[in-house]
Amino acid sequence: MPRTSESLQLQWLTAATSVGTSMRDELVSCWRDVSNEGGAVGFPVLPVTDKQVGAAVDALVESLDPAVNRLLVATVDHVLAGWLVLAGNSNVVTAHWARVVRVQTTPQHRGTGVGHALMAEVERAGRDEYRLAALHLELRGGTGLEPFYEGCGWREIGRWPMALRLGEGDYRDEVLMHLPLGPRH
Repeated sequence: MPRTSESLQLQWLTAATSVGTSMRDELVSCWRDVSNEGGAVGFPVLPVTDKQVGAAVDALVESLDPAVNRLLVATVDHVLAGWLVLAGNSNVVTAHWARVVRVQTTPQHRGTGVGHALMAEVERAGRDEYRLAALHLELRGGTGLEPFYEGCGWREIGRWPMALRLGEGDYRDEVLMHLPLGPRH
């Protein structure tokens, strides 16, 4: 795996007030670029515009809550290089696990270790800070991402066949992945 620069920084943002205008704009640019390059990050109809992505970023930022939804950002040389969301469960029956969603790195930082750093940090925080027993994620079949997540310790636990319809005749499986974090403390 190629190495990231020494200036890789990871930061958890847990409130809307922690996302300034500059960070919001960088999130929009990253999500737009990843989507328009074919990334499976929530926009099946391409190309997407800043307006479309901006609305999604604004909704994400407004949903931030230290007890449930947390945004992890990776920066290199003070510029956004990637991000993900850790979405918890407020229901007592499912509060012991959380979902990892919207994992993405900027196109210029692919293959530099940013994605692995994000996944290592969400695993560490899920286990050590949030005291979770497991993490879950879903990914779009046919994208070839399974080996990346498996390399981060995740395992495929199932699929929803043809769960996603991306266009006329373009159905994809939704791949279900799981990462155990050990018993809850």
